[in-house]
Amino acid sequence: MEYWVFMQMILELGLLVVVVVSLLRIRSWYKNIMALQAGQPSREEALKMAELAQNLEERRQHLEELLAQLDQKAAAIQKLSRPGSRSKISADSPPPWENGLSLRSQVENLHHQGCSTEEIARRLQMNLAEVKMALDLSRVRSR
Repeated sequence: MEYWVFMQMILELGLLVVVVVSLLRIRSWYKNIMALQAGQPSREEALKMAELAQNLEERRQHLEELLAQLDQKAAAIQKLSRPGSRSKISADSPPPWENGLSLRSQVENLHHQGCSTEEIARRLQMNLAEVKMALDLSRVRSR
């Protein structure tokens, strides 16, 4: 009979250990849930957010550099497109497509400024058919 009493005590102690461990796990889950509800990120989340913030800052700086370059190019284009500054393109000057803008966007810009297809072709040193094709493509894309 003592053997059965001893076994029952061991089983009860084991059950007690299982209950205590379960309560501790429930308590840790509860703390995690409360921290999430309070808006306090975990350490891993805080590190990840810091890394993402640094990545965003790098991208912002890169975009600012690109915007500065675009502003310079836009100023150069406006300077060239003024009525008083129309001059013949010399053989020494680089082709217009080397200024960074795509030919299609240059064709569209000149067309929106009211230039004829012949004048666009002359300014950009292009074939008249190429200018017409670029304008047709821009019309198709706008639909």
